[in-house]
Amino acid sequence: MRDYALETTLDIKFTTRRFSTGVPFTLAGTPAVAAYPGNSLTQITAGITLTVDFDGVTGLHNLRIVATAANGYAANTNYALVLTAGTVDGVSVVGETVGEFSLEAQSPLRPATDGRELVVELHVVEVARSI
Repeated sequence: MRDYALETTLDIKFTTRRFSTGVPFTLAGTPAVAAYPGNSLTQITAGITLTVDFDGVTGLHNLRIVATAANGYAANTNYALVLTAGTVDGVSVVGETVGEFSLEAQSPLRPATDGRELVVELHVVEVARSI
């Protein structure tokens, strides 16, 4: 699971497959995804955009999540992304988890500015002692 800063826009890709063959297959039937924070029964749908057959690739889908406080997201929280509507080859996929992420919940060290790389350097100073 990847950890992000609150107020980040992130993209998560996932694949749906035909159950009978395992071959990638289009997600159909007005599909929708919700984010579940932690153990909550509250679904967050704001800020989630689902693109089916991303870049014209059958069965490859993209979720763009605008994880802002204004959309209901919070720091120190883990999220599961779950299909709340949709079918694959006529079979319901409601309840399938398609991704996970956290917001400022996994790593105590992160860049002060979003989108930057965190560099941690350890400097060892050797001190001579006389007895």
